[in-house]
Amino acid sequence: MDEPISASEDNVIMGDENDREVEVEEREVPKFEIKVNYQAKLSELLHRINSNEIKLCKDGTKEFIKLLKSDPGGELLRVYVQMSSSFTELLSAWKLRAGKDGMSYVMSLISVIFSHSEGKYRANDRERIFVSRALDKFARLIVQEKMDGVYKELNSKDGKREKAVLLLVASIVRRGSGLASEVAKTFDFKLQGFLKLAEYKKRQKNDKRKKKSTRKAFVGFAMSFLEVGKPGLLRDRVLIEQSLVPPGLRSVLFGNVTLEQLVGISGRENGADAAELAHNVLVMVCTDPSNGLMPDLNRHPFPLKGNPKRLLGLMKKLKAADIGYHRDLLLAIVKGRPSFGSAYLEEFPYNLEDYASPSWFSTVSLAANLVSSVGSWPSF
Repeated sequence: MDEPISASEDNVIMGDENDREVEVEEREVPKFEIKVNYQAKLSELLHRINSNEIKLCKDGTKEFIKLLKSDPGGELLRVYVQMSSSFTELLSAWKLRAGKDGMSYVMSLISVIFSHSEGKYRANDRERIFVSRALDKFARLIVQEKMDGVYKELNSKDGKREKAVLLLVASIVRRGSGLASEVAKTFDFKLQGFLKLAEYKKRQKNDKRKKKSTRKAFVGFAMSFLEVGKPGLLRDRVLIEQSLVPPGLRSVLFGNVTLEQLVGISGRENGADAAELAHNVLVMVCTDPSNGLMPDLNRHPFPLKGNPKRLLGLMKKLKAADIGYHRDLLLAIVKGRPSFGSAYLEEFPYNLEDYASPSWFSTVSLAANLVSSVGSWPSF
């Protein structure tokens, strides 16, 4: 039989329970206070962003962006979405600034919100899922109902405003393949002056104003389709005969990083459709001179120098003896210009004398195919 608890012991136990309750309350109070503080701060910022005074709008968006990029930015975003899941205040600011100075501030803020890591979908995280869905709904609304405002900003001939639009649309594309597909279907890629955004903007003589180059933002917008895992979207818009994107710009779009990403996708085991699509894009990019990599010095009236260094560098990174798509790409490049095959064979990356290697046969077969395409093994 248990011994009875004395009054003093009982007080000790009760005291421990009370202490635990106090500790719990102390842990909860700061979080509650933080939420209240964020709500007050958000209300202040949104009020300034919706002000008729351009300076208040500018300062409000800049401070909002700075807070979002700080350590507690994720908590701030969650609180805002809980306060206003329809983003009424930002839509109001959009309407207020449409076609006017200050629209770039609103668009820049929205693009930072769409790009925030806290707004990315994560399974089994209810708060993150709620925020992600709210942001996707907001992004879809812009694509479906606000593109006229987007085009007005692109036609503003103001580098700052044009850059803000490109960053905004790219942030929408990066939210996922569904939104990327909607942008690809909706966006007018033939908009007058759109391709000029890819050009470097040089300062005119005696012009002291700071020029805002949109080239980097333009490339980022085009690349966003690849980053979200939908290379087909860019292929259908850029890598076609009717495309207005010039070879020089296509070469920029398919830089070393992009090519390596596509090579990685094409080389995945059980990659299925994604691997096949990435391979098809690579073949088009690397063999058609119109895409800026494969030279065509006989083209008239303007010969294409291409980018031999980038192509040869890509060839060296292919696992052509082990992966079928890599071998096919390598041979397609060599077929287009045998001199690439000669340069590759001079630094052949496989050991033909390692007869015990499980990949020896495929290595010899690769070498034979290359020699057949080139005509002979290059002399050293």
